[in-house]
Amino acid sequence: MIDQATIARIRDSIDIVQVIGDFVPLKRQGSDYVACCPFHQEKTPSFHVSPTRQYFNCFGCHEKGNAITFLMKHEQMTYVEALKWLGNKYGIEVNDVQESFEEIQKRNHRDSLLIINEYAGKAFTDALFGTEEGKAVGLSYFKERGFTERTIREFALGYADKERDSFTRQAIAAGYKKEFLVELGLSVQKQDGPYAGELSDKFHERVMFPIRSLNGKIVAFGGRILSKDKSPVKYMNSPESEVYQKKRVLYGLYEARNAISQSKNCYLVEGYTDVISMHQAGIENVVASCGTALTEEQVMLLKRFTQKITIIYDGDKAGINAALKGINMFLQKGMNVKVVLIPDGDDPDSFARKHTREEIEDFLQSAEEDFILYQYRTLSANLSDDPYEEGRMINEIAQSVSMIDDAGIRSAYMNKAAELLGVGRSDFSDKVVSLRQERMNQASLYKSGQRNYVTAPDPTAYRRATEKTAATRAQEELKRSEEDIVYLLIKFGRNILHNMRNAMVGGEKVYEPTVAEYISEALRVDGLEIKDPVLKKIYDIYFTEVGAADSTTKVERMLVSNMDQEIATRAIDLLSASYRFRSSKIESSVEGISKTLTSAEGSAGNISSSLNAILPRTVYVYKSKVINSQLETLRARLLALEPEKEEEIKLLTQQIQRLSIVKSRLLREAKFAK
Repeated sequence: MIDQATIARIRDSIDIVQVIGDFVPLKRQGSDYVACCPFHQEKTPSFHVSPTRQYFNCFGCHEKGNAITFLMKHEQMTYVEALKWLGNKYGIEVNDVQESFEEIQKRNHRDSLLIINEYAGKAFTDALFGTEEGKAVGLSYFKERGFTERTIREFALGYADKERDSFTRQAIAAGYKKEFLVELGLSVQKQDGPYAGELSDKFHERVMFPIRSLNGKIVAFGGRILSKDKSPVKYMNSPESEVYQKKRVLYGLYEARNAISQSKNCYLVEGYTDVISMHQAGIENVVASCGTALTEEQVMLLKRFTQKITIIYDGDKAGINAALKGINMFLQKGMNVKVVLIPDGDDPDSFARKHTREEIEDFLQSAEEDFILYQYRTLSANLSDDPYEEGRMINEIAQSVSMIDDAGIRSAYMNKAAELLGVGRSDFSDKVVSLRQERMNQASLYKSGQRNYVTAPDPTAYRRATEKTAATRAQEELKRSEEDIVYLLIKFGRNILHNMRNAMVGGEKVYEPTVAEYISEALRVDGLEIKDPVLKKIYDIYFTEVGAADSTTKVERMLVSNMDQEIATRAIDLLSASYRFRSSKIESSVEGISKTLTSAEGSAGNISSSLNAILPRTVYVYKSKVINSQLETLRARLLALEPEKEEEIKLLTQQIQRLSIVKSRLLREAKFAK
């Protein structure tokens, strides 16, 4: 028997479309997916899968059920085998054990808590509609906010009266246990005063907002105070319990799930009344986090229904900050993120009450911003001339872009962000790559248990993480140097180098190669190849396909129009006016030469003499970066060795010493090359 907690985790993780999609080719049709039924022969699809209900149904043979029953019927699995298969799919450890007496008690306990919450929800609704106080205070408040009776009943809104213990007495009289009432936060035990030791209601003189799970069960409540002089706490929420973990629940998702699936978009707002007012206005695909910062669990819950999320927050500073915090979490989970800011003076609740459905839809469509544009606009609004502040803005946007896992989408956003920020695409790309690598290194350490956010990092793990970062930096520097080599090749490959000394092959004979010949020979002598796969393709294409073109312009045109999109995009980056040549910075005086190379006004003579000076330096710097990358890899290996492996340590140390000498020589050659 599998324990109930594990079964609950599996059920919460299941996406029925993913599960059935592993066995049956599904095609989207409206909010559902359809296919020819796997349980009987048919030519016209009658097998429907509903992601909102997590349910399948065949209108032909009438087979139906959930993901577990599908596996049991389609794969002839037992119930336990199906759970184990799902546990493996979603990374949940499943232990097949006999359900103990304690586990049975725990399951019964959970069921009892849900039953009490349902009872409380009905009691609060009855008080709202069935008592004079409920009608005069609670119902009038809801109606003042424009809520119709239909809306009030749909969201099961209620009222807790002002008596100290009316609900508690009613629940105990109905047979519900005191300890369960306290655990759910419906009742509290007074610690002092005239009523010390007695139970009283947690919620009183408040309008009540039941919080439902995805399957419609009431798991908690939120209560809003109406009397201004009674309590400083405007909203009071249920504590976490066996049935309620706020990080796993979104307010309004039960009511919005069908609309989200049909519209393929979800609007995220801040409060209960924001959700209800938008829903009543006809915008039903709206949810809110339950009084907490957005969590990973909530993001994954939404992703079961849609890939697109539109964040709607107030246009004040707090709303802007809240929107910025939510963006990265959605991006990290592969979602398409948009942002809408309600004009100052309004929130989604008040805005929805002032406008018709058509007006709201028009506004949302016109005000919707891509997250990059939103970040740039909000972060740059109060930007001073301080370079530090500008750098921080660039870093924040780069951090968001780095969260995107899809390489194609990430590349498109890098282009857009670099253009908005007015920085080189290559520089911005390097920043994004560095941030992604740093996050992966940290994630690897946290996953292995070597570091955590609570205790101080283990010194050895920290040193190893530092070395990994150093190795990564070395690879990035090598990539930048490779870019400079390929840049010179495709931009000036046909240019002749006059009066060059053939130092690359150990001689001093003066010869006049082209830039392409010089680069090719320099790499061939040391058996080097370009490591970056896309740059390697461009390098090879130059010598096998486009090098024979009769002009540099044709070479460039052939590369940027290549059928391979990666090659074309990279070539465009290298040939753009914003490309920054970097290898020459080994000597500050060479920066002028670099500017001459990239200047449209540079004369043929100036370019020729500049190439004679800069090309050897660039090649030497490139070779030093190759050596440096090898060095950092060896250092990482050395750090990972246990102290007792003396022979391996000695061998690696000798290799590092030899390579360090070679690297120093190359850097000297780069500095004084002519």
